[in-house]
Amino acid sequence: MTLHRPNLTLKSWQFILLYALFTLITYNWNFYLKLNDINSSLLFSLGGMFIAFTILTLAFSVLFCTTKITKTIAIILTICNSIALYFMNSYNILIDKIMLLNVIRTDIYEAGDVLQLSILWYLLLGGILPSLLILHTHISFGNFASELKTRLKLNLISIFISAAIIVPTLPSSSQIIEEHKELRYALIPSNYLGAGIGIAKIFDELTRPYTPIATDAKVNHYWHNDKKNLFVFIVGETARAANFSLGGYHRPTNAALTPYLDQLVYYKDFYACGTSTAVAVPCMFSKYSQKDFKEGSELNTGNLLDVFASVGYHGLWIDNNTSCQDNCNRIELQSPCNSKSCLDDIMLDGLENKLRSINQNTFLVLHQKGSHGPDYYNRYPQDWNAPYTPECFDRGLMSCTVEAITNAYDNSITYTSIFLQKTIDILQKLSDEYNVVLVYASDHGESLGENGRYLHAAPYDSAPQEQLHIPAFIWMPQSSAQTFGINISCLKQRSSLRHSHDNIFHSFLGLGGIKTSDYKQDLDVFAPCRHQKNN
Repeated sequence: MTLHRPNLTLKSWQFILLYALFTLITYNWNFYLKLNDINSSLLFSLGGMFIAFTILTLAFSVLFCTTKITKTIAIILTICNSIALYFMNSYNILIDKIMLLNVIRTDIYEAGDVLQLSILWYLLLGGILPSLLILHTHISFGNFASELKTRLKLNLISIFISAAIIVPTLPSSSQIIEEHKELRYALIPSNYLGAGIGIAKIFDELTRPYTPIATDAKVNHYWHNDKKNLFVFIVGETARAANFSLGGYHRPTNAALTPYLDQLVYYKDFYACGTSTAVAVPCMFSKYSQKDFKEGSELNTGNLLDVFASVGYHGLWIDNNTSCQDNCNRIELQSPCNSKSCLDDIMLDGLENKLRSINQNTFLVLHQKGSHGPDYYNRYPQDWNAPYTPECFDRGLMSCTVEAITNAYDNSITYTSIFLQKTIDILQKLSDEYNVVLVYASDHGESLGENGRYLHAAPYDSAPQEQLHIPAFIWMPQSSAQTFGINISCLKQRSSLRHSHDNIFHSFLGLGGIKTSDYKQDLDVFAPCRHQKNN
């Protein structure tokens, strides 16, 4: 058997130029369209494209540095480019380190939810066919000195042409670029390559020793009964405030909670500290604010649950999502779902008996599947009489109308309300043994097609409000309010103020009477409304 010789021969600099041009034209229409949306000036668009071309040329000059692996790297990039283009086109997303972190930390079932058969066309036309052409191309390399000289010339010429085009519009262009930093997350492959470097830095945290927090924590028992405390934190998934009737939405998506409205405080102006589960969940359990939180720090730093465990609370995390994101590494974890997808109700099976058997102060976390997309229709029973129809049953979303997508999403929110109501029912029964308090907050919001955007995990600085503005509430029966000396009316009066995930850590510490130098009273929502101060 004889191998066919490559039928195309290119010098290394020719291959780099052609590959950069092919990458720019084939995979980066999203980048061009975003440039045009920002500024429709032809000169600005040309300048942006030449800058992108220069970036790609420079990157490939470095990546294609040796004769032995140039083709291998080019083929790997080609396949990855086609996959990145599929996700960017299918859901109008950008790719940064947070988006990539979200992918890494998802499970195989959740990953399958966002895959459609159309990805095969992207792989075939944008990945496999170009890769075959690369395989049949012979790349001619010179010696090290000549290669270095040629590539320096190549990149200097690219930089010069880009500068010549962009300099005349520099004052306005620099301001536009500064205001739209998200452009760098639209350029393939620099977006996912840069994200990969960012992820490597995050996982560098694994090499660092564990650092506890609040090592001076002590309990100030300021309440006046001998019941144990049961604090329940329901971590919602992908619920956005815009679709909660508690916040004014025109559909009664929270009707199931009507019996508990007198004991419920809803925060209308509440915001997430991240746009993905991988960031928002660790951040909400962290002592750090959104501005100070460092992605990956949860791998080796104590959190809210560790503080409660240190003062004698039993920590229990029941998960119906993609794990606890390293927040439950030192407490009990239960994952009752043993199939591809379970309704959140599975977390309530046997819960009352479980909590009665613990017989000590307890901090319980219920991590929902909630309204995670794109298959919102899988978040409620298929035989349920869904209140909003027609529903979108296509994971592609863009093949559905906005109305159908919203209907399926609203059904998932409605079912979440039923789950919350069932949880409160159980806690009511436990109030003979425990001082019970429930806090609910979503991890992040969701885009349902607004401005062509879908799902979540947009870069935080440029994320739409739909992904940042989230629902949150506190449920506290009158018996617990009296025990803790908390004025529910006062909480309701202050509920219209702006709050965020930053308040969660300190509010729970204040509720539990935990004194520590890490506690900030100004972030404790209970502090202004507590009669018996936690001093």
